[in-house]
Amino acid sequence: MKLRHATPAAWVRVVEDDLDRFLQDHAANERKVSHSALSLATQHPERDELVALLIDVACEELDHFRQVYALLRARGVGLGQDGPDPYIGALRKHAKNADVDLYLRDRLIVFGIIEARGRERFQLLANHLSDPELRDFYAELARCEARHHATYLRLARSYFDADAVALRLDELLTVEAQVVAQQPLAPRLFA
Repeated sequence: MKLRHATPAAWVRVVEDDLDRFLQDHAANERKVSHSALSLATQHPERDELVALLIDVACEELDHFRQVYALLRARGVGLGQDGPDPYIGALRKHAKNADVDLYLRDRLIVFGIIEARGRERFQLLANHLSDPELRDFYAELARCEARHHATYLRLARSYFDADAVALRLDELLTVEAQVVAQQPLAPRLFA
């Protein structure tokens, strides 16, 4: 999957200029995606493959939360205030929710897109941050996000018609590009 709006290179400088705030936002997002994966698993207990895979995703995302929290503590910074994320909120509004199956399909696709955006941004940080340890950390997270992205889309295709998933993915990628283009550059994971 190819995202349709590339994150500007200037975003990395914005992050580096306020790294503490970025790490607080990053920690909050890791916690939220862990919770989202667990929520999907518990809402669909009859789908064994989904439950097993999303428990693994949730555990890995929670471990990322722990790692980012350790980075914050090492810098003498605590967790920041955790509020709604405008990017994720805007994407989730486009999930069709009139039917349980369509809502699940759309949530799997949206979460796959979110993971792809996370991978893109973590790779930018891995390539351009000045701190070599943070570059290594974000390179590893980029690999994890790529796996999570693939997991969500594989689940969507295993439970729903592949052509319908491809069509809906195309629609939601267009929406995601518009949402990202409207976000101001800020030291946030999805800004």
